[in-house]
Amino acid sequence: MKENKLLSPAAIFLLGVNSIIGSGIFLLSGKIYEDAGIWSLLAILCAGLSIFVIAFAYANMSKIYSKNGGAFVYAKETFGRFPGFIVGMVTWLLGTVTLATEVSALLTAMKMILPNLNSRLIGIIIILALGIISYFGSSIIAGLDNLTSFVKIVLVLVFIFTCLWLVRGLNFSSPNLLTASSANLGGFKGFLSAYGTVFFFFTGFSFLPVNAEKMKNPAKNLPKMMSLVMLTCLAVYLIIQTITIGALGPELTKTLVPAATAFSKIVGSIGIPLFVVGICFSIFGVIVATTFNTPTILASLAQAHEDVPMFVSKNNRFGTPTWAIILTTVCGIALFLSGNYVFLSGLTVFMSFVQYLSTGLANIKKKFLLIGMGSVLFSLVLLTSFTLSVLILGLGILILLVMIYFVVKLDDDEREKWLKEHQEKSKGADVNTVKRL
Repeated sequence: MKENKLLSPAAIFLLGVNSIIGSGIFLLSGKIYEDAGIWSLLAILCAGLSIFVIAFAYANMSKIYSKNGGAFVYAKETFGRFPGFIVGMVTWLLGTVTLATEVSALLTAMKMILPNLNSRLIGIIIILALGIISYFGSSIIAGLDNLTSFVKIVLVLVFIFTCLWLVRGLNFSSPNLLTASSANLGGFKGFLSAYGTVFFFFTGFSFLPVNAEKMKNPAKNLPKMMSLVMLTCLAVYLIIQTITIGALGPELTKTLVPAATAFSKIVGSIGIPLFVVGICFSIFGVIVATTFNTPTILASLAQAHEDVPMFVSKNNRFGTPTWAIILTTVCGIALFLSGNYVFLSGLTVFMSFVQYLSTGLANIKKKFLLIGMGSVLFSLVLLTSFTLSVLILGLGILILLVMIYFVVKLDDDEREKWLKEHQEKSKGADVNTVKRL
């Protein structure tokens, strides 16, 4: 039997960069500037260093548990089935919220050139259409992912090398910005809000440990590549935010896609639609990949990790999990309708917060005290940055998951029956194979 080709360190690096650099830095640079002014650069640096510590917490656990799954494997193996179920479902919900967030990001960017777009209707149609397509499976995902990765890299390089010349020192020394420091309560709250928002820029890093088994020597390569990926993305974000502030100054808060506005100052009015189309293409690739990958997480929780009812993992004749796709699509639409892009990006960070906290606690239990305590501390700081609406919905989802867990436990008999039937079918297939030989 031919073995699956494992990811090399270089492939891990590219996968990580593509997973992390998304819509956030292009669409939310104005928000963090509005919250913290030029101190948004410090917010990026602090958030990046905080995520770096959390990434080390993941890396520590990946050395112990090298199988696929990431945070929910660490939680289940360290604390038991109940915490594993909660973190596992949050992992699936993180994918679902990411789907809703990126669709909202796509439509937010499109409004830059189509201001009268019916966002809600188009968003529902996009999620439904991709859900239907994913039912039949697809072989274009890998190619589309590679193509959108290339577009994303080109976008970043073009923006940096064309807009660098627009930077003006005056935009970093405006008195009204310098006085909005963290010395007063309002300024500090603004800084914390920007700090929490920047976490959304980095949430994709937790995708890497989920695919640990696909990597060559994950215990050695994963920690190294995660460190390199985080440093690269932090540098890119600082450069882009610096150029955007230097090029636009206070105008930064008045545009939906600041990078496109800055680019238009170089190439003229055609620059906005050109840059927006590039951003939309890149975001759409993330949406498609998320649509296909997220149901797989839920199906895996049912089958491989035995945490949700077995029927969720059953495949249709096209080899895709029907119920997992339906649940992902329905939840994706519901979350998309629950708020705008800024709200959904905050909810994405909340779901990530649960993973960060559980992984930090797992590190503490496994005697990685310094990294574990740092991860828990930075995770708890995030609580201060969430809006009340995000906290209410996020906590409500966690309470609902706790209630669902006790229903799921009743599925144990069905699970044992399914496993027994599956084993008997496997034995029968083996016998037939031997007979043919």
